[in-house]
Amino acid sequence: MLKLLRNMRRREWGMAAVCAVLILGQIYFDLSLPDYMSNLTVLIKTPGSTMSDILHTGLEMLGCTLASAVLCVICGYLTARVAAGFSYSIREAVFNKIADFGQREMMAFSVPSLINRTTNDITQVQMLVAMGLQILIKSPVMAVWAIIKIVNKSWTLSAITAGFVVALLVMMVVIIGVVVPRFRRVQKLTDHINLVAREKTRAAWWAWEPTTN
Repeated sequence: MLKLLRNMRRREWGMAAVCAVLILGQIYFDLSLPDYMSNLTVLIKTPGSTMSDILHTGLEMLGCTLASAVLCVICGYLTARVAAGFSYSIREAVFNKIADFGQREMMAFSVPSLINRTTNDITQVQMLVAMGLQILIKSPVMAVWAIIKIVNKSWTLSAITAGFVVALLVMMVVIIGVVVPRFRRVQKLTDHINLVAREKTRAAWWAWEPTTN
């Protein structure tokens, strides 16, 4: 994957950097909501609190929510552009590489496998980039940021949160270890399906062609 990132153009890198900043903004607004909720609870329980104070806190919460939603929409648009541009560059590089293949390389890789490499595999990479820019950046940063905020208030809550984060990381490693071998098997089966479909199409063409003449 790191080698593939070399094909990303400067424009995509710039949009990815902007997206990372927007994700940090989302995290800030999302983690500010519990503080506003705490202040709102205190205002409601405190005698003598005015309705204007409660409404002001509620409007601030609403503003944080709207700001987070706007940043999420903009970030989603940018990640889609980055993934589309990245996959375009990869398809172009793969096509140019395959175009330089000789008969020996074609027979070594097989045509159905090369078709899948230039279509299905690159589509999977595009989806990984589109989802990874948000999930792989947002989740760990939010986890660490939340733990830091909780540490100042309660060691017990911070320890519980850290435990859940570690458990989630372990589950992710286990799931990846289980899924990757099966995903490779699916790739081989996809190559076989493409090979069978191509042979069926070729046989049907040869069976139909004499009748047209």
